Amino acid sequence: MGYDQAIDLAMARLAQIPPETVCEACGARYEGGDFILPWFNTERSLSAAPEANKVVWLHYLTARGAKKQSGSLIAYREVAPALFYESNFYKRAVNPLIRCFGENPQKLVETGEALGGQAAAHGDAAVTINVLPYLPMTFIIWQGCEEFLPEGNILFDKTAKTWFVAEDLAVLAGLAVHELIDASKKLAG
Repeated sequence: MGYDQAIDLAMARLAQIPPETVCEACGARYEGGDFILPWFNTERSLSAAPEANKVVWLHYLTARGAKKQSGSLIAYREVAPALFYESNFYKRAVNPLIRCFGENPQKLVETGEALGGQAAAHGDAAVTINVLPYLPMTFIIWQGCEEFLPEGNILFDKTAKTWFVAEDLAVLAGLAVHELIDASKKLAG
């Protein structure tokens, strides 16, 4: 299924829910016929979003997941049926995270804090960011050395499973990592 079909299906589902119910359920705003979503520390318009963002954000708007985080972090593979999408998750999200921040883990924390996140006690450097109102992600880097290459991971609050299926989480994590990478370039430049 291409983005167009996915967007059409999700838009039809969204049209069945009153905007005020959607906003109450997921922390968005409805203004001028458009949903405005908090994304990192900014607000983004659903109608102006790139296709990949739009698909995932539409799924978020219609999910009605858990508002209160559990405080328990889970790895991507703990989201059923994540194993089918795990290689995609690493390709889209974890590998770019490592390429950007693996040699300088502190840059991850600095970038994440600039985007509204907080340093976390994982790996050599980590930051937890609410990428969407009720969806925190923890981005982790272990710096490489002579014997080992850098490593990384992304953990989710256990409630992420109430918002997204595995495929959407892989896409969302990739979008989030690219937001971090873009922000790190702006901070450096």
